[in-house]
Amino acid sequence: MKHYLFIFLLFPFIGTGQHKISGTILDAKNNPVEFTSVSLLKHQDSVFYKSTQTNEKGFFEIADAEKEKYILKISSYGHSEKYLHIDVQSDLQLSPILLEQNAELLNDVTITTSKPILKRKIDRIEFTVENSSLSTNNAWEILGKTPGVTTMSSGNMTVRGSNSILVTINDKKVYLTGDELKQFLENTNGEDVKLIEVITNPPAKYEAQGAIVLNIRLKKNVKLGYKGTVSGSYTQSIYAKGNISTSHIYKGEKLSLSGRYTLGTGTYVREGEDFIHYLDNSGETNSIWESTLRRKNKSASQNSFRVDSEYEIDNSNTISFGVTGSINPNVHGFYNVPTSIYDRNRNLDSLYVTQNNRKKTSRNNDYNFSYDHKFKEKEKLSFSSDYTHYYYNENQDIFSSFSLPNSPPYRQTRFVSDNTQKIQLFSAQSDYANEDNGIEMGMKFGKVKADSQLIFKDEINGELIENTNRTNQFLYDETIFAGYTSYSKEIEKWTLKAGLRGEYTRLKGNSVTVTEINQQKYFKLFPTFYALYKANENHQIGFSYGKRISRPQYSWLNPFRSYYNSYSYFVGDPKLQPTIIHNLNLTYTLNDKYNFDLYYRHEKNPSMEISYQDYETTTVVYHLTNIEKNTALGLEFNANLVFFDWWESGIQAGINYTQDTFLGVDEKLYQNKRLQYNGSTNNRFTFNKKKDFTAEANFYYNSKSVQGTFTISQFTSLDFAFRKKIFDNKWEFFAIFSDVYRGEKQTVTTKYANQYNYFTDYSDTQSFKIGFKYNFGNQKLSEKNRTQTEEQKRI
Repeated sequence: MKHYLFIFLLFPFIGTGQHKISGTILDAKNNPVEFTSVSLLKHQDSVFYKSTQTNEKGFFEIADAEKEKYILKISSYGHSEKYLHIDVQSDLQLSPILLEQNAELLNDVTITTSKPILKRKIDRIEFTVENSSLSTNNAWEILGKTPGVTTMSSGNMTVRGSNSILVTINDKKVYLTGDELKQFLENTNGEDVKLIEVITNPPAKYEAQGAIVLNIRLKKNVKLGYKGTVSGSYTQSIYAKGNISTSHIYKGEKLSLSGRYTLGTGTYVREGEDFIHYLDNSGETNSIWESTLRRKNKSASQNSFRVDSEYEIDNSNTISFGVTGSINPNVHGFYNVPTSIYDRNRNLDSLYVTQNNRKKTSRNNDYNFSYDHKFKEKEKLSFSSDYTHYYYNENQDIFSSFSLPNSPPYRQTRFVSDNTQKIQLFSAQSDYANEDNGIEMGMKFGKVKADSQLIFKDEINGELIENTNRTNQFLYDETIFAGYTSYSKEIEKWTLKAGLRGEYTRLKGNSVTVTEINQQKYFKLFPTFYALYKANENHQIGFSYGKRISRPQYSWLNPFRSYYNSYSYFVGDPKLQPTIIHNLNLTYTLNDKYNFDLYYRHEKNPSMEISYQDYETTTVVYHLTNIEKNTALGLEFNANLVFFDWWESGIQAGINYTQDTFLGVDEKLYQNKRLQYNGSTNNRFTFNKKKDFTAEANFYYNSKSVQGTFTISQFTSLDFAFRKKIFDNKWEFFAIFSDVYRGEKQTVTTKYANQYNYFTDYSDTQSFKIGFKYNFGNQKLSEKNRTQTEEQKRI
């Protein structure tokens, strides 16, 4: 009786996952390839599972495989490696598998070069670049070629016209923005990138901050050994720039270590012109102020680094620790800004020249720790925490000279400012996921403390005297508690997923000098829903809805003025409200190749910088504020195509209607709206059979667009790149031509009521860059034998 009971208890597990995978490996002439290594990797994380070899007839068989999705890796000396995605639900007899002869050999390790794979999933698009022609690019360049993502040479990045983007690496937030983020990604080796996830409607798992998530998934090295790279580049734009970088990876039985350090130096220029029209009561121009801006910053030492360590206690338990940092000391800038003032007949009334000497230093260090426990292959519990310390200091010494035409100066002024920001961020979270049951849940705690201090001094009779009316200290404290849960289910041809995230936010902004305190407390729910219908292998239709939040940057909440010159300043707003974002998406995928996205976005109280003219003081104010709303309706298309063996292309195009509603300086509501177009093509060429000489030609176009009060002119960008590998691919040399004809220069206009001003902006994006990369270390790496826990041994 006990035996029958034992068999009855085991019955659900008997025969539920023990299946055979078999097939035959042939070469290009249909001859069997013997002694070929055939490895079975877990589809989720590419972890080694089982392996075998072909016999003299090229036949292989892997027994006792569980019901699961796998990657079949096929390696044979003198042939290209091949990867097949398979889904084992019963015994699987594969069709004959052909191996190509045209392989690239790197220290006896075969590497295949294939096209990037674009795949639609229920809540995101996966752009797989592993082992593709794009893997020779760095992570920043790969982002720029990812469908739906636009990166500019200046460092700006947008998705569907929105710059409210959260960048994560392996689902961990990167606490870098702007130039620091670009520099970090430029020095992340593209060969370490597995895929890019474009999540335009992020699920409940991700923090609600940010309208869009770009997740960079790095490859997990499952082989033992050490390897490293040294790379460097020289860039010539208006002035020269350069950097040198080194990265190292060590994989042991238990301990894994990796590190990267980059040192950069150079002079950066930003050019533009300002045109301000002051109008009379009839709307005619009364006076015109024209300024020429040339902002030049010299950085002698830009340092960025990343160190990661991971220790596998056993097959189920892993701990990791990492540090990311950037240090940019003593960046010296000199801005010379002549301004001419004309009357309505363009007669020169007067002029003044502003000279701005500035020095700034920034440091950003992020420390992260995580612990992962696997109950089984698809059930995991994770704990993680992050601590970030950010320091920024900028000193300005501004001298202005006022004169009449053809006359010596009649007045001179000078003031200095010392602006210091210190920001500390701490977060801790836990996540539980069971893919078999489709359940995800988790909690998060976040804390922010910021201290911003501005000391302002005027020169009076040759002495610098503190101006208490312009000096201020701003303290900011923010606490967030969050929790989420989501559930997914597959029903025949349908895949469904729903989630709910709740976040409680408590913040306090204290403008110490003027004793102005702003406190906010709010609780928000963020629901998400996804549905994907797969009619057959060639047609997929999806729908999703998500609610998000975009909180203002900490510096935007500081109410005090930061002066650029005597007639221009920047000011924040401590009463800025968070932006609530609603996203709707309808998607269609044809043949796993062509993707169409119809989307609608509604933003309530979006925060942005607007400029306006103060007629009483003839001052231009750059003000961070909430506008009424932003809405956008658009259609996007993207595809990755192979025209010939030597030519593949990524194509994307979009059209959208955007409407911004804002409150003008006259307390009236205005609408800034426009139909916008964009398109890009990324073409990749291979010049020889060894595939070690490649080139790229990339073009981007964006029509005239709107943002708040601004109308932004169209811009285009044309880039070329050439890459060559030599000496068994240990060395790589490249040349890149960016923004060939300065198409990224823009004109930004504000025109409504009595407001009429515009400026041109060019960020020195036209450049020629040459560089190299050298790979060293042990490339003949052995597979790792993974240990089992005592609990697993008892199964």
